[in-house]
Amino acid sequence: MIQRVPVSGVQDIGTDWNSVCEEQAKFVSVLVGLQRIKILRLLRGGELCVCDIEHALGIPQNLVSHHLRVLREAGLVSARKEGQFVYYSRVEDRILQLTQALTGLLST
Repeated sequence: MIQRVPVSGVQDIGTDWNSVCEEQAKFVSVLVGLQRIKILRLLRGGELCVCDIEHALGIPQNLVSHHLRVLREAGLVSARKEGQFVYYSRVEDRILQLTQALTGLLST
């Protein structure tokens, strides 16, 4: 039987490590779509309706709605309905959590 020697600097990651990594990966995966990053950047200027986002990105309304749904489910944007329009804005606390998750994933 071959006995493995731990690589220098590698720590025991424990059993919770996989679930933590899966949770972080799911959260960060929201940013995989270029359009989602663009939407978050657009919303830095304040709330916008779907039609404004559609016009700015030059993509169909159904795709804008899909990306907004993913961002909303991740808690990164919130929606407010006014008449027939839905306005979206960033949830800055959640954006900060995402930034911290990315920093934690990429730090040494």
